[in-house]
Amino acid sequence: MRRMLVFFIAIPLLVAACSEKEKEEEGDGLRAQEPCLTTPSPIAEPTFPTGFPEIDDVTWTSSNQAGPSQIVTGYTGDDLDDLFREMKEKFDEGEYSVSKDERDPHDFEVNFESKDNTGQVRASEECQGRSQVAITIRPA
Repeated sequence: MRRMLVFFIAIPLLVAACSEKEKEEEGDGLRAQEPCLTTPSPIAEPTFPTGFPEIDDVTWTSSNQAGPSQIVTGYTGDDLDDLFREMKEKFDEGEYSVSKDERDPHDFEVNFESKDNTGQVRASEECQGRSQVAITIRPA
């Protein structure tokens, strides 16, 4: 009788726990389904290091120094898969190379390096039709 009681209590708890996990996973990509309520203000084209690849179709919104690092942020309407491929291609040309990359369903990172700099391009879905782009550039 005691085993039956444990069974009838444990099974619903396990089902509830699994259902909560599924809801959390389903919600992971919902940001891209929300409408964009505002548009960040653009800034003038930031100054990138010499030989830094030109990144098309990004509207830059800030450029800041954090110690020796330069952090540039912006947004794009480009598809994340297309942007990911473009970043890998551009950083594999010229003075730069890709040291590591990672693609998830709703974001990506591309780490790059040259003889003078290292850094990372990160992009993630921000809202419907827009992704945030952040580039961190550090002296090597």
